[in-house]
This record gives sequence, structure tokens and C-alpha cells, in this order.
Amino acid sequence: MNNKIIFNLKILIFTIAILICNNLYANSRPEWFIPPPLDPTGLELETVEIDEGVFALLSNKPFTDNSGFVVGEDFVLVIDAHFNGEMGNQIISAVKKVTDLPIKYLVNLNAFGDHVFGNYVFPKSTTIIAHEKTIDFLKRNSLQTRKELISVTVGGSIELFEEIIDRFPSVSFQKKMTLDLGNKTIELHYFGPGMSPSDTILYVPDSEVAWTGNLVFGRGSIPWARSETLSDYLETMKNFDLTINPKTIIPGHGKISKGDIIDKYISYLDYVLKLSNSLKKEEVRIEEHVKKINIPSKYSIEEENKDLMEGFHKWNVLNSYKQIEQNSE
Repeated sequence: MNNKIIFNLKILIFTIAILICNNLYANSRPEWFIPPPLDPTGLELETVEIDEGVFALLSNKPFTDNSGFVVGEDFVLVIDAHFNGEMGNQIISAVKKVTDLPIKYLVNLNAFGDHVFGNYVFPKSTTIIAHEKTIDFLKRNSLQTRKELISVTVGGSIELFEEIIDRFPSVSFQKKMTLDLGNKTIELHYFGPGMSPSDTILYVPDSEVAWTGNLVFGRGSIPWARSETLSDYLETMKNFDLTINPKTIIPGHGKISKGDIIDKYISYLDYVLKLSNSLKKEEVRIEEHVKKINIPSKYSIEEENKDLMEGFHKWNVLNSYKQIEQNSE
């Protein structure tokens, strides 16, 4: 079987997994699960300079999307286009308040609507870049399907997305890509699947700052293996930890974190895998048992996101248990 066929099969599996998971939490989700609250209505992005030329755009609403941009001597790079044209234009305005340099690059860190729906308002001269799995997913699924996928995070309505025009990334990468903004180097990394199959890390080596999209949420969070296996997620985080060592992490959702959150994620994923194996050996009724479990206190959680994270934890344990069950058949 050649590499192209294998890649297409992986993308098909990715698409099916996303659709199944969306159906689970959109239509028949457990009562304990709370969809991430991502409605951008009234959202304002605060511009925070992390280092010279490195700017985070931080949401004023808990767990809604962050963004950011990096300014070199010649060009600007923007991280994620946000949820719609209004938010995309808010990002562009934030850049213009800092510099007159052109936005040469826009990087989509994954395929979800809250990261890509604002693409269409960026200048035609802006090159949009994403991992190859992100691009393939966008092309394989209609805009309507992708609106419905993300609608559960905004109360089930797609009215926020009515004006959206599809604009796909035109440049892809596989494992790593390096970009030069003029005396400012940017690295794009793909370490493997995590929250989604195409989670991308954007790293600014000189500043030791990383944008982590949905792979690592902010301070006081745990990972959410939405459609991927926890064992794959753990391997991805270990690859992340071995390859780069950011001092500052700007998450796609949540508060800015120190780089040591990577170790916390690795510890948590390892814990859930061991817990799930133990529960499988005991042959518990997992759907009932999972209602009673809580995040261990050593994984400190931000109070404003506590219910959301508890739902992620239950999902992770249930997901991991089911995967072990399937593998043992």
C-alpha cells in the first residue's frame, strides 16, 4: 500500500471520528458533559506584548479563542483567524495598531471553525499555512458540515457563521516548517495527534514562546482527547517535550501558562491510561462509574473552568476505557 493511499485512509478515519464525536456531544451527549463555550459575541481581544515583536491576543471571555501575531523586520505572521469575519477583522485591526508591515502569513493551528472561519477577511496577498491534515479535512467536508460541527459550542445556532466564505490554506507542511519574517524566525511543528489529528505548534525560538492551539489549553487545565486515543496524545506530548522547551505557552483557549504545563499534561494522560486499564480489569460499568470520578487534586484547575474540565476528565476516562475494550476484542 503506497503512502498516498495510507494518508487518504488516515484522513477518512479522522473525518469519521470527528463526525461520530460531534454526534455524541451534540445530540446524545452525557448529562455531565459541557461543550466548550466558544461564542465570540461581545468578545474583545487584548493585545499583550510577550517579548519584542511577539504579541498575544487574549480573549476577555473564559475559554473562548485566543490568537496572536509576530512582527519581524519585513513581515507579520498571524496565528489563527478566529470564528468569523468580525473576529478576523478585530485581529487585523490589532496588528495595524502595532505596525504598518504587511501580514504575509496566517497560520491555522487546526481545522476547527473557531480557528479558520475568519480566513476570508485577510488580504489576498496573505499566504495561509496549515498542516496537510487540516487542509485535507477542510476540503473533504462542506462548509455547512463544518458549521454544524462547531455549532454545539455556540448554543447550536449557525447564525454567527452565515456570512462566512470558505478560504482554504494554500501552503501545507508535514512535520516542520521554518518561516523568516526578517530577523525573526518562526517554526511550525507537528508532533502527532492530540485533541485533534492536526494539532500544530507555532514556536518563536528567540523568545521561547509557543502557541499551542488545542493541543495544550491554558493554566489550570487538562487535555481533552476529543477524537484521538490517549496513548497517541501522550506520545505527542512526549515528542513536544523532547523537541522544544518553551518558557511561555499561549493556548488556543484559556490563560497564558508556563512551559511546565507540558509535564503536567504528560503526567495526567499517563494517569488516565493507568486508571482506565485498572477499571477495565475490574470490569466496572464504565458509563455509570465515570459519573462519580473527579480530577485528582494534584491537577489544579482554574475555578472558572472547573465544570468544563470535569467533563473533559470524564470524557477522557470513558474514551480511554472504550479504546482498551476495543483493543481487547
